[in-house]
Amino acid sequence: SSSTPVLMSHFTVKEDEILTAESGQYQILKSLGKGSFATVAKCKKLTTEEVAVKFIRDDMSFAGRREIQVYKKLKKLDPDKCNVVRFIEHFTVNNHVCLAFELLGDSIHDFMTKRNFKPFGVSEIRVVAQQLLVSLNALKSIGLVHADIKPDNIILVNHKAQPLKVKLIDFGMAHMSSDFNNYKIQAIGYRAPEVILGLPLNEAVDMWTLGAVLAFMYTGQPEEHVLDSAKYAESYFTKSNSSPCDVWRLNTSTEYTKITGIETERRSGIYDLFKTLDDLLHYHDAPKDPTELKDTLAFISLLKRMLHMDPTKRITPTEALGHRFITMKHLSRGASNSANISISHKNTTSPECCTVY
Repeated sequence: SSSTPVLMSHFTVKEDEILTAESGQYQILKSLGKGSFATVAKCKKLTTEEVAVKFIRDDMSFAGRREIQVYKKLKKLDPDKCNVVRFIEHFTVNNHVCLAFELLGDSIHDFMTKRNFKPFGVSEIRVVAQQLLVSLNALKSIGLVHADIKPDNIILVNHKAQPLKVKLIDFGMAHMSSDFNNYKIQAIGYRAPEVILGLPLNEAVDMWTLGAVLAFMYTGQPEEHVLDSAKYAESYFTKSNSSPCDVWRLNTSTEYTKITGIETERRSGIYDLFKTLDDLLHYHDAPKDPTELKDTLAFISLLKRMLHMDPTKRITPTEALGHRFITMKHLSRGASNSANISISHKNTTSPECCTVY
C-alpha cells in the first residue's frame, strides 16, 4: 500500500502561545513576516526581553540546523561592534527549528517604503556604508560570506534612539568562503555577475550586493524595478567583434528575444536614466556647493570600485574603509558643509574595535 504523504508547512503563529526552550519560555506577541523557508514572530522571553523568533519550515529543518552552525561561527564576533544580529539560542517546537534573536527595528527596505522611497543623502549613506563595511571585514576575518545582502536584511537597530545604526541579519544563505562554488545565491536584482555567469565565488559577492544596496538608497528606486530589469534572463551577453579585441557586451532586448524566443516587456523606470555610474551625479538636483559635489563624486568613485565586474579587481572591505568617501579626507580641508561631517561621524564603528575573540 502507498504511504500517506507528509504535509510540509510553515509554523502557525498563534498570539499568546507559550513556547518552551532550554533557557526558559517565550510568549508569542505577533507575526513579523513570512519568507520562503521560515516565519518570524515577535516574542517575549518570559522574565526578560522581547525577541524575534524565526520558525524554519518543518520540511527545511536541515537548513535550520545548517544556519545554527553559521551562528555558532558568528559567536566569534562581537555583534554590537561588528554590526551583526545577536543570536540568542535555538530550540524546536512541533518539528520546527526555532532561532531566537535580539529584536531590532525596520529594515532599510521597510524604512524606505514608509517614506515613499525618498532617497538617502550621501552623508546618510556613508553612515550605513561604514557600518556594513565593518561587518564585511569581520565576516571575512572568520571566512564567512553572507550571500544574501539586500535592503530587507539590513535592519535599523532603533532609529529614534540611534539614528541610522544598522545590523546585518539573516545568515540563512551564508557559506564558508573555502566551500563556496556553483551556488545560485542572492536576490536576483542584487546578484553579482560571477553568480549569474557561474564563475568561482568568494566574499567579493557581498561587496557587489552592498554596492547595489547603496545605489538603491541613493536613487530611491523601488526594488521591483530592479527585479523587473533582470527577470528570466538566461542569455545576457554577446561577444562584439567591432573593436580591436573581442569584448563581451550586454544583449539588447531585440537580441534577447531572438536568442530566447521570449518577448521582453518594455517598462520605464529609473534604470532608463543611466548608462554609466557617472550619470548618478545628475540624478538628484545639482550639488549646491563644491563640498557637496566633492562628496557625491567620492560616493560614485566608491560605487565604481564596489561594482567592478571583475571580482578580483573589486574593492575589499579593508580598502573600502580607507576610501575617501568613508574617511572624509576630501571634506577635511575648507569644508563649508559641516553637517556632512557631523552626521557621518555619528553612530559609526571603528573596524579595529570589531574584536574577534
